[in-house]
Amino acid sequence: MADSTHANWHYPRTQLADKILKSFKMGLAERFTIFAPRKRGKTEFVQRDVAPMAKERGILVVYVDFWRDKSSPAMAFATAVMAARREQESWFTNLLNNSSLKASLKLFGGDLSLEVSPQRKHAEKKVVEAAFEELEATDKPILLLLDEVQHLATDPEFSDFTAALRSFMTARSDEKIKGIFTGSSQEGLAQLFKRTKAPFYNASSTLDFPDLDEEFVAFELDVFKRVTGGASLDPIRANEVFVSMTRAPGRFTDLLKRMALEEVHDINEGVARFSEAIIEEEHQQFRTLWDDMHPLDKALLTMISRGEHKGLYSEEYKAQLQILCPELDTSKKSSIQNAITRLKSNSVNAIYSIEHGVWRFTDPAFEHFVRKQDDLIDRDEVDAD
Repeated sequence: MADSTHANWHYPRTQLADKILKSFKMGLAERFTIFAPRKRGKTEFVQRDVAPMAKERGILVVYVDFWRDKSSPAMAFATAVMAARREQESWFTNLLNNSSLKASLKLFGGDLSLEVSPQRKHAEKKVVEAAFEELEATDKPILLLLDEVQHLATDPEFSDFTAALRSFMTARSDEKIKGIFTGSSQEGLAQLFKRTKAPFYNASSTLDFPDLDEEFVAFELDVFKRVTGGASLDPIRANEVFVSMTRAPGRFTDLLKRMALEEVHDINEGVARFSEAIIEEEHQQFRTLWDDMHPLDKALLTMISRGEHKGLYSEEYKAQLQILCPELDTSKKSSIQNAITRLKSNSVNAIYSIEHGVWRFTDPAFEHFVRKQDDLIDRDEVDAD
């Protein structure tokens, strides 16, 4: 059986990480934004390429996953600062001792669990202020890696923390704080960075995060060969499979790992045995989302998946929508508008506008799922005939 114990499947993007850190050091940029669809390797890049390189260069790295505590980005931030500083217990405990708040502190590898009385918002403010003060007291340059940052735009309750974070990062006379924002929602990007009234408007430069290519596939095939004791896979076919997986590195690597584990040394056999299962696991969350959607939302997504990206309010478009959604009242423009609002909301993040009146899927994998649902409907209709 294959032994992948010592395998390193991570494909390093060393040049891109070095480019970012050099830009910071030379004063060419203070903050970068990396937005790309899910499963493109953004988190792995900042955690396994940028962070280690930055630490080697004497930078204090704070990685914040805003999905870690979805109800409180402020606490997610404070937890990350604590983990980075490794002196968390003393300063946080002192904070609690000097307040009337009831809290319990649990530290397991830098993790924090806070349970407070109804003054939670006041507690969060105190904790965040302490986290900012701790970073200010640090004599090292600091790099904030802010992952799934679009979550800050999902709730007006987060606005105070978002404003404080922006002020901490941008309203300063020194160049101590650098930042990399990562996320997967184009609509969230617009709400935080691109619109005039956005909290981080003009505060960051967008960085291109290109899709991986044949070099990534060759790297993963070399790892596969090592862990299987010499099994070679057809590189041309492997590249075709990678492209069919919408160039999602995690999905492709997962396929190779399953093949190595099950001692399958033919790429076509691997696809036949495991590809559907991998996609099905990913589609399960899409199916839950899809099943809970309004019928008009489904119809609109189906149309966009067919390449009908604009003219959503035209009579021709509404006629097509009504075929898919017979209950649609075409006399009401608000029906379509409400559907768009739901689909671009931060709880769904299904579509975004690349320009006025032109809509695209945020996640290619979800677009593929919607196409598949459309194909199943067509097939059922053919069978019925």
